[in-house]
Amino acid sequence: MSFFPKDFLNSLKSVSNFKEEAFIRIHENQKSPTSIRLNPFKPADLEFKLDNKVPWTQAGYYLDHRPVFTADPLFQSGCYYVQEASSMFIEYALKQLVDFDKMISALDLCAAPGGKTTILSSLLNAESLLIANEIIKNRADVLSKNLAKWKV
Repeated sequence: MSFFPKDFLNSLKSVSNFKEEAFIRIHENQKSPTSIRLNPFKPADLEFKLDNKVPWTQAGYYLDHRPVFTADPLFQSGCYYVQEASSMFIEYALKQLVDFDKMISALDLCAAPGGKTTILSSLLNAESLLIANEIIKNRADVLSKNLAKWKV
């Protein structure tokens, strides 16, 4: 029994070379990878190996296991940020489009919890301005705490 809705699977049948059984099998057996991004403002010696770099970002790494991040003082102090590698792709895209040597004014709307905001803050120069906004109160609190940890 698949955990995918039947209508979803039916919609994929029109895709050429779609193999329903293989699609279901790979998604049921695939563990989601754990990835982190190092804070360039707070270098630290981490307790886990950083052997598997995320190719599209300067400071992103895949981990071979998922540590208990909440128990790690280096995580709590903002030395690294736990983030899906796909969300780190924004760094690659921005570097293709923006000259970060220039003064930039940037606005991040719906910014919580702060992952992409911390990426942007790591790319901007000291003369630049970054405004991160979140209108949902409890999410704004999380954003504020994450940016404070990141030293933004």
